Amino acid sequence: MTRLTAEVVVDAKTRQVSGSYTYLVPERLKNTIRPGHRVYVSFGRQHLQGFVVSVESVEEDIDRTEGTDIGPRADTYDRTTILRASDENPSPFKPVLAVLDSEPLLRPELLSLLQDMAHRYACTLLEAIQTAIPGAYRVQAKQVYKGNPDVKPERLEEVPLWETLCRRPLSFSEILRRFQENANIWLESLIACGSVHEAADLRDRVAAKKQASLHLTSDVNQARGFIEEKQKQAPKQARLLEQLLHQSPQSVHSLGVVPSDGAVRALLRAGLVRVSEEEVYRRPLDTGLNETVDSQRELTRLQTAAVKAIEEAVSSSVYHEFVLHGVTGSGKTEVYIRTIASAVNQGGAAAVLVPEIVLTPQMVGRFTGHFGSLVAVLHSGLSQGERRDEWLRIRRGQARVVIGARSAVFAPVENLKLIIVDEEHEASYKQEETPYYDAREIASMRAKREQAVVVFGSATPSLETMYKAEQGQARILTLPSRINDQPLPPVEVVDMREELRSGNRSIFSNSLQEGVEQAVRHGQQAVLFLNRRGFASFVLCRECGEVMQCPRCDISLTLHGRPGQHYLECHYCQFHTPMSSVCPHCGESALRPFGIGTQQVEQHLNDLWPDFRVLRMDVDTTRKKGAHKRAVEQFYEGGADILLGTQMIAKGLDFPNVTFVGVIAADTLLAIPDYRASERTFSLLTQVAGRAGRADLPGRIVVQTYRPSHYAITAAARHDYREFYELERQLRENFWYPPFCEMTVFKAVHNEENIAKGAARRFERELKRRLQDETVTVLPAAPERIARIEDKFRFQVVVKYSQWHRVAQGITAAYRVVDEKMRKLKGICVLDVNAGRI
Repeated sequence: MTRLTAEVVVDAKTRQVSGSYTYLVPERLKNTIRPGHRVYVSFGRQHLQGFVVSVESVEEDIDRTEGTDIGPRADTYDRTTILRASDENPSPFKPVLAVLDSEPLLRPELLSLLQDMAHRYACTLLEAIQTAIPGAYRVQAKQVYKGNPDVKPERLEEVPLWETLCRRPLSFSEILRRFQENANIWLESLIACGSVHEAADLRDRVAAKKQASLHLTSDVNQARGFIEEKQKQAPKQARLLEQLLHQSPQSVHSLGVVPSDGAVRALLRAGLVRVSEEEVYRRPLDTGLNETVDSQRELTRLQTAAVKAIEEAVSSSVYHEFVLHGVTGSGKTEVYIRTIASAVNQGGAAAVLVPEIVLTPQMVGRFTGHFGSLVAVLHSGLSQGERRDEWLRIRRGQARVVIGARSAVFAPVENLKLIIVDEEHEASYKQEETPYYDAREIASMRAKREQAVVVFGSATPSLETMYKAEQGQARILTLPSRINDQPLPPVEVVDMREELRSGNRSIFSNSLQEGVEQAVRHGQQAVLFLNRRGFASFVLCRECGEVMQCPRCDISLTLHGRPGQHYLECHYCQFHTPMSSVCPHCGESALRPFGIGTQQVEQHLNDLWPDFRVLRMDVDTTRKKGAHKRAVEQFYEGGADILLGTQMIAKGLDFPNVTFVGVIAADTLLAIPDYRASERTFSLLTQVAGRAGRADLPGRIVVQTYRPSHYAITAAARHDYREFYELERQLRENFWYPPFCEMTVFKAVHNEENIAKGAARRFERELKRRLQDETVTVLPAAPERIARIEDKFRFQVVVKYSQWHRVAQGITAAYRVVDEKMRKLKGICVLDVNAGRI
């Protein structure tokens, strides 16, 4: 006979069992189960969640063991699933025990994308799936005992336990708590005679949120009579009925009631009301600033041309890529809104990716003004419940405009027509942990698969994106001027060496002080940028020259706090220790802070201008949920005169009253040993300069630096992307760096230095043996930039090549050999394909 089998990726914790496994589909599930479904299966001695990859027909002669369907429930799994389907299973395949959702969580096109992603980034399919699906959908099984109503126990003393378990399955601890010392004996006896069996109570890590609603079941006259009768002796019951009477009796009204409340139970017993539970969505707190929008705003000629080109591509339902290169304040967001409206009007959906959580409040505020409840938000700042519910709204088609960070590229939208990657140059689109995917590349892969359009928007497109456009793989659309015809603000580059020579030892140049003072005194706002948090970069002993190092990492400790409350912190392992003036190495009282951070700048601002209101935004001030949104709203509404922050304030935010921007140390990123250091410096300076003069007021920028002649700084000061691009492009080509090659980095981590180093060297040897291609460069095994973090040593091997498909087999084979050995040695190996940093 023909039976169905399902290929299932099991949610096991080890890469050793990362492939798919074949399970039999029971008869009762054959019309239900589809690829993308979550299922519950037996795996070894465990019972685990899995994901169906494919379903196939097979010819069989023997009957298989039936599984147990828990029913088509899409949201909660409060029913039990019997795991003992039979005493014996003659099949070589175990049966699927349960299907966990009425509809597949993963649409076919998304499942196919994740399979391609696993191949592209050398990760397991399970890792790819777990990246796409919210953690709230991780099923948890609790062992419970369920009564069998068909087998009544013979011993009378066991009947109460049996009746209880027939009404509701309980765990052993719950049974023990209710029936105390006799519980264990009775339970064993009931199991032996078949009156009770073991089961699994399946629940998601975060279940659907339910809200109790109170409904009036009696007629109005009866309810009013009850109110008059109980007004004094049962005022709460009377009050609840009064509230319902003021509504339409036929409507469903949520009064925020608790079904176990005494007043509610009394009304239920009297037959006057009934209670129902309904699912409600947990909506994120950061649903935006609810900005009022002008839907009739007139577009510039170039905005109109950009919108027309993208709309035509969306209407064609053919894959296209665009690079929207627009200076800061040129109206890229308005282009996004118009083109998304076109996609939605055609019955489609759109996804908007932003690089930072801090950008979502303003972006969401603008989009909700246009699209209302069609907007959903997805990013790591949401609670698991909020993320689950937003994801579910998208999956059900109730939200068709998705805004979020990189993982929003996996949003389960149907009929995707448009993906917008805003500030596409940002490094945060590349995930820095397994799987090491690049959301920009995934956006292209998904759009290609679904015949959608991708728009990469930026004032400073990445070298890779612009080079791709030059090769004819994307069409460039330009917005070279601001929408209000305001010129880009002038940039003054201040040589801090000259400031020192002139006797100014302050961290602020005279020009920066003048700019802040002038802006605030005229009722305007200023933004100050420094890409270092904390009080001081490091602490050094002036006597012996030792720098205070983290005992667990090869990195100096950063000074935090304020005078009298200083402490040292490691930004990698969060090690803390109080600050002391005595050097632990030489015993002298010669410890002094060096370098500056945002905390120190905040103190100097308060000392210099005690009447100015300063708002600091960095990792330390925005840890709590909703802190980003509150800070942005506070400054937007004029609640502070000066916004001081790290790179989270440099991009995408629009503050119309800001007329002055100061960059305190433009050299910070240039000092990092990374081939992208110049590009990141240019982008960051251009972006932060763009915060000034965005409305009708003219702007001014002051950039402080010790390297005023560096091409990244001079080009940013002239707002000259083309100049920077040509210089940087030539350097990359000369030294064979992306976009002229691709790089993959193998990383070995172990708490013994020799083992980590040996693993990296082994990978290097395996790779050279497998890859004889002359166009492949394998750099020797070497310590990472920070060679030890949390007492684990880190070594790497960098591989440079022209095309991934030519080296994928050799690199992944070499990786598997070393990874298998490292697992036995309790070490870690990772493979960062198309690496974001080295």
